[in-house]
Amino acid sequence: MKNWLIIQASKLKKMAGEKVLVLTLTKLNQLLVESLVERVGPKEGLKIAFEGGLSLGHEFMLELESHLETDIARVPAYGEAAWILFSGHSPTKQEFRKFDVDGIEIHEYKFTDKDCPWCRNISFPHKFCQFPAGAFQGAAQTWSALTRNGEFNLVCRETKCIAVGDEYCEWTMIFIPKGTSLSFIQEHFPELFEDVDSGFVEY
Repeated sequence: MKNWLIIQASKLKKMAGEKVLVLTLTKLNQLLVESLVERVGPKEGLKIAFEGGLSLGHEFMLELESHLETDIARVPAYGEAAWILFSGHSPTKQEFRKFDVDGIEIHEYKFTDKDCPWCRNISFPHKFCQFPAGAFQGAAQTWSALTRNGEFNLVCRETKCIAVGDEYCEWTMIFIPKGTSLSFIQEHFPELFEDVDSGFVEY
């Protein structure tokens, strides 16, 4: 029931301005990413866009502090609510699972969008939707700090992108116990660092 309420609240807030939001979002992201890549090159430009998203996600989650729940099972509900608010519709698909890698417990959240407004009608040689990837990492890391005493460190990246010819955009977020090294994620999930090599953030 709580998941349903989280999602419905976000749907009500987004209805009136959806078309303007999506058009503005696409154009602003295009301007941001293309300008950065042209000015400083793809590696640094995509990283700057990603880190801009980190700040947004952090600040947005701080505004919600008094309403946040501690249960990690709420992650897909929060993820869907955020995508509705900032992208205009629900994700196409979500997956949330727990598994072990070399004795380390990992939580993985993936979601996809077949009609992603961040790169709509754009072709590009690199994954284009780095800003929302950063926003999700910043928001989730802030959630971990505010509700679970920083129990998890997070990495979130766009792992598929329509702009490069994939059928959908996909974001992958990894939650690992605090104290686990970044090199552990780099070793076991190297695909997360192909376009952006940023590591953990602490709040």
